[in-house]
Amino acid sequence: MFCENCGTRLNDTSMFCPECGAAVGNRPSEAPAQPYGGYSPAQAGGAQTAQPYGGFAPPPPPAVSAQPYGGYAPAPPPYNPGFVGFSQKIHDPVFEQLHKAGFRKSIRNGLIWLPVVVLLFQIAPFFSADFTRPIALGVGCIVGGFGLVATLVGGAMRAGAKTWDGDVIDKKITVHQDDRDDGRRDTYYYHTIIFRLVGGGKKKKRKRLRTGSLGAWDMMTYLEIGDRVRYHGKLDYYEKYDKSRDAEVPCPNCLQYVDIRLESCPKCSVPVIKP
Repeated sequence: MFCENCGTRLNDTSMFCPECGAAVGNRPSEAPAQPYGGYSPAQAGGAQTAQPYGGFAPPPPPAVSAQPYGGYAPAPPPYNPGFVGFSQKIHDPVFEQLHKAGFRKSIRNGLIWLPVVVLLFQIAPFFSADFTRPIALGVGCIVGGFGLVATLVGGAMRAGAKTWDGDVIDKKITVHQDDRDDGRRDTYYYHTIIFRLVGGGKKKKRKRLRTGSLGAWDMMTYLEIGDRVRYHGKLDYYEKYDKSRDAEVPCPNCLQYVDIRLESCPKCSVPVIKP
């Protein structure tokens, strides 16, 4: 090997020319230059690796929950979901007292109705010469008597009403119109709930109202098709078997809706019908 500057013969291991001091450029033993300072791309600090973020793997993303509401479970309902079963509170003595008080009230109203109607008909002769006092007295007694009998029969029927279990199978509202003498027309809505009795057969409960709204009769909104129901005849009260979906239940006395978590109605202090 010779020096490229002065031509002096050099040893193979020489790094500088002994004559002119020039550096020896191409030594056979010199390893060829490698990129990245002799380090592999994976080891080179400044080299771009196959991974992002400068060769460092990013932290794993947070796991996404399979639950709704962004991975957070909704708060449980504030009401106890275990209200399933018919209540034994229906046997509370207060309900027997209410039943007897209702029957006495029916008799009292009927006895008051009779003399009031008779007295009202005594006024009729002052407005019509054809309607004499004896006729007015007779008509008043007949009308008042019918009212008294109807009141007593209604009270007796309620006193003897039976308790039964059934399932709600249908609800409907039908319209009925009556023509009046003045040419106008009265519209009535029949709210009907149909039950299939546990022992067989069907029972229909219907009320005639002047509005077609479902809320006009509370039971039309409280009872749903498919509900198991126990009808307490003496109280004229419908009790659901499954109350777990109800935040409120109707009071068996005043029919005001009461928070199911309470033990008694805040209005009339009657026990809430629940398990």
